[in-house]
Amino acid sequence: MDNQATGLFIKQLRIEKNLTQKELADRLHVTDKAVSKWERGLSLPAVDLLQPLSQALGISVVELLDAQRHQDNSIDLQKANAILEDTTRRLKKTIRRKRLALLIIFILLFITTRISGRILWNQGLLLDERSLGIQDLYYSPWDNTLSWIRFALQFLLLWITFFAALRKE
Repeated sequence: MDNQATGLFIKQLRIEKNLTQKELADRLHVTDKAVSKWERGLSLPAVDLLQPLSQALGISVVELLDAQRHQDNSIDLQKANAILEDTTRRLKKTIRRKRLALLIIFILLFITTRISGRILWNQGLLLDERSLGIQDLYYSPWDNTLSWIRFALQFLLLWITFFAALRKE
């Protein structure tokens, strides 16, 4: 399923039906900007919009996915399956890219936070109970280590929650 070919096909059918982008968008309950993106090949309609879009344009879903009209009304099941598999593969690839981008952003945010915290600490801009002279009498070097372990476990729990939420999608 080629974005450009599908977009041109949608535009051609919309013009044949004498519909404006706004009118088509109103029928599908989307914005005219979404229709514009489809027609320019910047994005594709969501899967749940394929049936209403094909009905509004007077074609079958297979013709919409194939971006061309079929002369006979018989639907080639293998061709339809191939188109759907290709669309599914592209959607999964897009989802994987977005997940990877989120992961990279989160890691960079974590690293940046740790580095900036260390810089501020070294410059004396961040204070704790030791620097203020109000630490507990039982303070030991292990307190700092235990804080780091607690932080690492919280970070791990956050990642587990993050990936569990992604897996549900």
